[in-house]
Amino acid sequence: MVNPEETPIISASGSGTASNTFHEWQRDNLRAPDANNAAIDGDDATPAAKTPPNRVGNYCQIFQDTVATSGRAEVVRKAGMRSAMTYFVGKSYKELQRDMEAMFVSTNVAVLGNSTTAMKAAGLAAMIYTNANHGAGGSTPAHTSGAATVAPTAGTPRAFTEALLKAAAQSTFTSCGKVPPAVYLSPAHKTVFSGFTGIAVNRYNIPAKKDEQAKIIGGADVYGSDFGDMTIVPHYIMAGSTNVLGLNPEYIDAVYLRSFQSNDLGRTGDSIKKQILVDSTCRLRSENAQFKIADLSGG
Repeated sequence: MVNPEETPIISASGSGTASNTFHEWQRDNLRAPDANNAAIDGDDATPAAKTPPNRVGNYCQIFQDTVATSGRAEVVRKAGMRSAMTYFVGKSYKELQRDMEAMFVSTNVAVLGNSTTAMKAAGLAAMIYTNANHGAGGSTPAHTSGAATVAPTAGTPRAFTEALLKAAAQSTFTSCGKVPPAVYLSPAHKTVFSGFTGIAVNRYNIPAKKDEQAKIIGGADVYGSDFGDMTIVPHYIMAGSTNVLGLNPEYIDAVYLRSFQSNDLGRTGDSIKKQILVDSTCRLRSENAQFKIADLSGG
């Protein structure tokens, strides 16, 4: 197989364990700084009103695949393969990992599910709202309780520009004091990014030795903003996406109700069946530490 297998966002994020199909956590922020917070010497202390943390959550989603092989397929000699079942189970594990990564970068909203509708987890692009930069008429609804069940409203498409990236970095730094360490975007948007001039007119690599040839640099991997460096990561799953996501994995977790597993299914005739599944969700513990540039054309 020569298909990409990496799951860069999940690999960089933390992990956790869910105890229910609706996984909940709390989010809180500090109040605004007050330069006039001054007490009178000897004055009585009066308790200040405190706002409780937001109780938010996300539904666990069952990612599954079913593999079946015939009895004969398991015993005949196969070129480079000892067991067809073992091969396809291993392949399914990789495919489910990619499905989870696709959910993470998606605009999917949380779905409760029922006997006819599958429960679904909300993706990061539906949960980031404080630093969401949309085209005209677009918006991402805030959710301060429960799950993100309302889809973002699409705005007028616009090109990905350096000005948009700068604005997103400034907004995130203002709201949380730092910029995301990584920006994930489609391969097409990565080539657009490499055209950003910044403050540099030319980019070149000076040979370390006299007999080495100079290298023409046609791309860039790091953007040094006014507020900190951000690594630019092209993501194969985001090909065609209209979003660019600035993510701080310190506040993102892949949470598991049931970890990756394969279970034997009842035999029906001369065949062997296994179900491969993982039951998980995405936990975003601090959404204002992330940014989203939405409604982009050319993804």
